[in-house]
Amino acid sequence: MAFAFLNLEGARQAADESGTRYRAGKPLSVVDGMPVGIKDLIETYDMPTEFGSELFKGHQPMTDAACVRALRRGGAVLVGKTVTVCFGGGDPARMLPGALGTHARGSTIRPASFCGTYALKPTFGAINRQGSFSMAYSMDHLGVFAGTLSDMWTTARFIVTQAGGDPGHPGLDGALSPPPPRKPARLIRLDTAGWPVAEPTAKAAFEAYLSQLADAGVEIVTRRDDATIEAYETALADMPALWTNLYRFEMQWPMLQYRERYRDKLPPRLLKGIEDGAHITHETYRAAHVERERLQAMHEELAKHVEGFITLSSPGPGPIGMDQGSAIFNEGSSVLGAPAVNLPLLAVDAVPLGIQLLGRWQGDERLTAVARWLAEVHLRNAV
Repeated sequence: MAFAFLNLEGARQAADESGTRYRAGKPLSVVDGMPVGIKDLIETYDMPTEFGSELFKGHQPMTDAACVRALRRGGAVLVGKTVTVCFGGGDPARMLPGALGTHARGSTIRPASFCGTYALKPTFGAINRQGSFSMAYSMDHLGVFAGTLSDMWTTARFIVTQAGGDPGHPGLDGALSPPPPRKPARLIRLDTAGWPVAEPTAKAAFEAYLSQLADAGVEIVTRRDDATIEAYETALADMPALWTNLYRFEMQWPMLQYRERYRDKLPPRLLKGIEDGAHITHETYRAAHVERERLQAMHEELAKHVEGFITLSSPGPGPIGMDQGSAIFNEGSSVLGAPAVNLPLLAVDAVPLGIQLLGRWQGDERLTAVARWLAEVHLRNAV
C-alpha cells in the first residue's frame, strides 16, 4: 500500500486515546483503535483529499465523508490517505487491518486479489457515499479491505450503523458481529467475459479449487448444466461494452469541463476515456439501462436457487510495474450492483490470486457467511 498522505501525529494521538479507553474498560465501539487507511477519493477534514489529480493539489475539505466520520466517531485510528490513480483506482489493505476504497469497475475486488487480502464490494448503495468522489453515480460503491473476513464485515456494518446507506437505499443489513460460517449446498460457477483472457495457470488453479469444493460436497453448477445459466453467461460476455456505455457516459460530468479547461493536467488514459464518452449518445445510454435491468433480473432469478456465484477475481496475479491490471472479472458486479467478496485463497508461483463470490442484492451477510466457510472451515479441512 502506498500513501498519498500520512497522518502519523494524529494517528498516534488517536491510538493513545484509544488505549486509555480500553484500559478503563470503555472502548467506543468495535472499531476503536483499529488502524485504517482512507482512499484519496474520500474526504477527510484533517488530511488533504487530492483525488490523485494535479487539479486538486492541496485540496482540504471542510468535513469528513460520511464513512470517515463514522469510523472517527467509533475511535478508529486514521493512519493516512492511500494513493489512487487520477480520479479513481485501487487501494489494497495489506499492511493495515482495514482500509476504505471505492469500486466502479474493479477497484476493490481486483487489488484485493493482487495483494492477497479480503474485500467486500457490497450491494449498490449499502454504504453511504457522501463525501466520496464519483465518476459514475449508478455504479460507484464504497468497498472495505481487511486482513480477516470478521474485520471486513464488522467494519462495513459499523459504518452503516453510524452513517446508513446511500439516500434511498436501506443500507447494509445484518448483525454487527460477523455471521457464522455457512456451508453452501450449491454454487454457480461463472466464466464471465474474463475466462477467455484469463491466464492458463490461473484457470488451472481455479479448476483445482472447484474440484476440492466438489469433493467436500458442494455442488458446482455450470453453463453446461443449465440453459438459464448459459443464457446468463452469453449476456455477461458483452459486459465490457455495457460497462463502457454506462460509465463513460456518466463520467462526462464534470470530466468534460476538466478537459476543456485543464487538459494539460489530465493523464492520457483519462483523456481517452473522456473522449470515448463524448461519442456515446443518450439513446445508447438508455438502452444500456434496459440491458442492465434484464441482467439484474436474470442474476436474481438464478440466485434464488443457490448460495452464490463463484469465479476468479482477476485474470491472473498482479502485473509487474505500474499497470493496474484487468478488471474484466469485476465489471459484472459493478454494473449489476450485486455484492462481491474477494477471498485470497489461490496463488500462482507464490503470487496471490483471488476467488470472487457474488450474491443476491441485499444478500451481503449471507454471502459473507458462505465466504467464511470457504476461507476458514473448508480451507482448514483441506490442508
